Amino acid sequence: MASPILGAQRVPRVSLTTFAEYVTSSASARIDCVRDQQRIYGKPYHPGPSFYQAFTDGVIRGLRTGASDLAIQTTVRAQRDEARRQHYTALAPHWLALTGLHRPLATHSHALWMTPRLAVGVRPDFAVLDADGKAYTVKLWLKDRELADDAVKAMLRLFERHMTDICPGATPLVADVRRERVYRPTRRPLKSGFDAWLEAEARGLAELWDQLAAA
Repeated sequence: MASPILGAQRVPRVSLTTFAEYVTSSASARIDCVRDQQRIYGKPYHPGPSFYQAFTDGVIRGLRTGASDLAIQTTVRAQRDEARRQHYTALAPHWLALTGLHRPLATHSHALWMTPRLAVGVRPDFAVLDADGKAYTVKLWLKDRELADDAVKAMLRLFERHMTDICPGATPLVADVRRERVYRPTRRPLKSGFDAWLEAEARGLAELWDQLAAA
C-alpha cells in the first residue's frame, strides 16, 4: 500500500499503535520506533506483517466462533518462530481473562488521520456489541511495555474524532491485554491544547522520519 499523498507531497503513514508508542517514548526509543517503521514500510511505505497479527486474528476468530480458548490455543501452537510463540503464550491467559470483551462482533470500518506531514491509520482491531446492542470498537495493546496514560488518551481521542467513519455511535475502547486493563473515554475533558499537542507530535515524528531517512 503506497503512502498517502497530500497535495503533491507523499507523506509517511504509521499505525495508531506506533504513533501512541512514539508520543510517550524517550528520545532513544523514538529513534528505534521510527527506524522500525522505516524497515517495515520501506520506500515507498509498504506495510509488512505485524509481529502480533496472528494473535489478533486468533482473537477475532474466537469471537466469531464463540470458542476463544480453542482459537487462541490453536494460534499459539501454530507459531513456528520461538519468540512469537513465547509472546503469544504469555498473552493468551490475559486475553481469555478479559471476558467483558468476549461479545458478538459488530461491523466496523477504519479511518485515516491526515496531517500536513504524516498520516496515521485509525483502525480498531474489531468491534463488539453488548447485551443492549451498544457498539464498542476495540484496539488491542499487546506489547510488553505498559500503555502510558497519554498514549491511551491519544488513541481514544483519535478514535473519537473519526468514529463517524469507523462505527457511528460506538464507544472506543483500548485494551492493554497484558495488564488486563480496558480504557474508555471519561467525562473529564482533555487538557486544553491536547489536539495541538497531537499535531505537534505528528510533525515531530515526520521530521525525525525524514532526518533518519536522509542519514
